[in-house]
Amino acid sequence: MKIVVITDSHGKLSKFYDIIALENPEEVIWTGDHSWDGEECSFAFPEIKFHIVRGNCDVFDKKFNDNEILDIEEKKILITHGHLYDVKKDMSMLERIAEKYGADIVCFGHTHIPYLKEKNGIEYFNPGALKDGNYGIITIENKKIKFETKKI
Repeated sequence: MKIVVITDSHGKLSKFYDIIALENPEEVIWTGDHSWDGEECSFAFPEIKFHIVRGNCDVFDKKFNDNEILDIEEKKILITHGHLYDVKKDMSMLERIAEKYGADIVCFGHTHIPYLKEKNGIEYFNPGALKDGNYGIITIENKKIKFETKKI
């Protein structure tokens, strides 16, 4: 299973089309700030499953939730933008929520800075902002997880 992780697109969609051509993912996780960008891309690639949450710039978007819990390849993935958990300050609130939900992986954004850290058996992954050319890849094979941060 190959998953592209996108956050903070802020209207810079041309890079996303290049990412899809390069990576050919089975699923996309879109963690907000311009959730409608994710929705637009989902229409362009109906063969790919999209999981979208809204961010702080998406306050008027009522189509998507602030958080989603996904079950992919027997892994529980919490997706959120991160603004509700003050991730620009520290990770403690997000860590408490991840533990509450029993997440294996947390995908988030908001900071625009790539981040990958394991704590208490939970992997926290922010690929950095798409508007800056950053994106992430999660590969799950035989219950093993690999994370990559890339730039296009």
